[in-house]
Amino acid sequence: MPLSLTTDLTEDTGFRTLLERHGRAVEFASGQTIYGTGDEDSTMMLITKGRVEISRTSSDGRRSILTHLGAGDMVGELAAFDGMPRSADVVAATRVHGLVLTRAQIAGLLKDNPEAALGVIETLCRRLRETSAMYTAHVLADGQARLARLLLHLAEKWGEPLPDGRRQLSERFSQSDLGDLVGLTRESVNRQIREWEQAGIVMRQGRGLVICDLAALLGVAGSAE
Repeated sequence: MPLSLTTDLTEDTGFRTLLERHGRAVEFASGQTIYGTGDEDSTMMLITKGRVEISRTSSDGRRSILTHLGAGDMVGELAAFDGMPRSADVVAATRVHGLVLTRAQIAGLLKDNPEAALGVIETLCRRLRETSAMYTAHVLADGQARLARLLLHLAEKWGEPLPDGRRQLSERFSQSDLGDLVGLTRESVNRQIREWEQAGIVMRQGRGLVICDLAALLGVAGSAE
């Protein structure tokens, strides 16, 4: 499963209400940079529609995709809370709509709404624990298990249930995207997807993917534990 640099602060309904009430509506075209590494702005955004890609680029120019986020997810909260420069690039993978709050707005709103502030703290702590657990699993698992966990994560987040129990991913991810998220080459991803297709676990449909056997995929994901 991809490591996440974001938190779903909208789990706290009080904070989500504040966002929806006070956030400034914004829109980004596909491919447009929303936040860039080193930027010193301190806003955060609730994604209301679309998908964003979060990545980092190493000193030698290699880019690594960290995760993809969609509607209901928050992005940019680290800089909004600590005031430090951006630690990753955030680019619109599709057309994106969102609601933006500044650091000053957030501070004032949370000061005036202590229950929402407590909810944010609890959520941040829970997400830190989850990120630690995901990092451990990512390091210890082999490539096949990491890819299986990624597909399960995508199926949970973007999977649309079909009448026969299968789940079709509503967002399209290239094999290069999948490989970058789990540290595999595009060729390795293609080979593994083809093996799972033959086993009836997944099915390619155009440029999309259908998860046919969640139980089998869960078995592969847990095989390295």
